[in-house]
Amino acid sequence: MLSSMTGFGSGQGDGARLSWQFEAKSVNGRGLDLRLHLPPGCEGLEAGIRAAFKSAFARGNMQASLNLRETGDGQRVSIDSGLLNALSRKARLADRAAGRGAATSAGDLFALRGVLSNERTAIEVSPDSDIGKGIMDAVGEAIEQLKRARQTEGQALLEIMERIVSDMEAVVVEAKAKADVQPAQMMARLNERVTGLLSDSRISEERLEQELAILVSKADVTEEVDRLSAHLVEARNLFKSGKAVGRKLDFLSQELLREANTLGSKSASLEMTRHSLALKSLIDQFKEQSANVE
Repeated sequence: MLSSMTGFGSGQGDGARLSWQFEAKSVNGRGLDLRLHLPPGCEGLEAGIRAAFKSAFARGNMQASLNLRETGDGQRVSIDSGLLNALSRKARLADRAAGRGAATSAGDLFALRGVLSNERTAIEVSPDSDIGKGIMDAVGEAIEQLKRARQTEGQALLEIMERIVSDMEAVVVEAKAKADVQPAQMMARLNERVTGLLSDSRISEERLEQELAILVSKADVTEEVDRLSAHLVEARNLFKSGKAVGRKLDFLSQELLREANTLGSKSASLEMTRHSLALKSLIDQFKEQSANVE
């Protein structure tokens, strides 16, 4: 099974005075990079949270945040008296100018942004406290959700990449059939052309055959085709490994492209050139998908 690097997860909980929510999301990344945002007083949880992510994931650019909210008796309301008085004076002037008496109520003023705000009591959360343990449980829940989301998308990636590999295997089979007959065909064509050009030359027929054999051997693509087949077998093995194989798949795409390019440069026929171009197109698709794999 493959895992992608894209997903979202959250976890929540509550205690006597606080409720909390931890959220995490991830996108593609070359390594594991966690940007963590914690409220004041929760710095003591950072090491444990980072360790949990490092244990669960190998790659991905991640953002995670913890939000706390006071509940019950722990919640206090703060009034910005200066702002309230200023707004009250302006409201009276506006009411007087409109000739409508005291039309603006205290409730209207309190509803305005900035007049009322929640004032949180300063807290210090340690990993061993009940709140700290509850928050870490929420972190674990968010990580599990994120893992499941990445695995679900990874399954979709796997189906796409298996189809691409199957298409490449079909092209390689056709290229192998052409590679088996290409040297003999090339030798026959070269013999015919060179014999005509050098009919009056003093070069011996034996020497000519040796030089032609060297040219033909340089155009032999049997090894390239065999290596392409081996790389595709390795791709399927990586799909089944159950490990974080994104980097290996990316490297494998480079090796596949190298062989496909060599196949094209050695091509002695239009058919082989078409096989090379088809492979390179499929390898581009393979590389694009492998960039999403953990």
